[in-house]
Amino acid sequence: MIPADEVVATRILPTVRAMVAKSLQDRGLTERGIAERLGLTQSAVSKYLRGRVRLEPLVQESPTFRALVDGLAAALAEDRVSNVEVLGRILEAVRKEEDRGVVCRLHEREMPSLAGIGCDLCVRAGTSDLRQEQEVLADLRAALRDLQSLEGFDALIPSVGSNLARAKRDARTPDDVAAVPGRIFVMRGALRVPAAPEFGASKHVAEVVLAAQRGRGSVAAALNIRWNRALGAAARKLDWDLLEFDASLEGDAERIAQVLTRHRRAPEMLYQAGAFGTEPIAYLLAPTAMEAVGRARALLGALKGRGP
Repeated sequence: MIPADEVVATRILPTVRAMVAKSLQDRGLTERGIAERLGLTQSAVSKYLRGRVRLEPLVQESPTFRALVDGLAAALAEDRVSNVEVLGRILEAVRKEEDRGVVCRLHEREMPSLAGIGCDLCVRAGTSDLRQEQEVLADLRAALRDLQSLEGFDALIPSVGSNLARAKRDARTPDDVAAVPGRIFVMRGALRVPAAPEFGASKHVAEVVLAAQRGRGSVAAALNIRWNRALGAAARKLDWDLLEFDASLEGDAERIAQVLTRHRRAPEMLYQAGAFGTEPIAYLLAPTAMEAVGRARALLGALKGRGP
């Protein structure tokens, strides 16, 4: 486990010190003068100026930290800022970059498991929103493992590929919906999930989830599959509620939500039968990603004549 503070101490602060030291040197200050202003030893300043300290390119290129360095160097060169104020300005810049900025990017690089939650853990640690995001991602990861072991699912994948999406409560935009970056597809006879689920990774299936959540609040997950009459017959054998919408509405979340609102209850399957240039697609709707995959398993069983 690597806390964000460690990233700040080992990657950001040394780079900021080196940048300030170099800027002060460019303004004509000696190593001794730089050391006095930065509260460092002359030996440490010498290392910064001679490139003996690893610098972080993300910090060097950051507008926030470049502005910080320019401001600090100007104030320090004229002795019009105290060490306490210097520390305050540095902390202010760090806090700014903790909110989905450089600190987040560096932290995520050190801990890839943070990918998908925006790496603003240090900003929102302990909040209910963060716990909800973790819950959504855990549900998706478990569901994707089940999906990869689901025999016969490859036959349900449409030409455009499948995706599995799960929304947070009261989701409003695709950024509130987690899904697989890219699409789930078949390669060499095996189901491939190209990357771990992330928020904001899908637009199309995410829009269907958002529409379903607006139209029927109990729905928070969707899995898109191919549609044909055989699948419709298998779904009816399971006594599912099916809801058809016109293919022209594909991608129109607001109008799909209206269709769902007018229906008597949340259907297990939402589908459109295709049109010129539009592939027939069905969406398995469920409260969770695990339940959506469970519906895919039940559908495959019904197709094989095993019943519900």
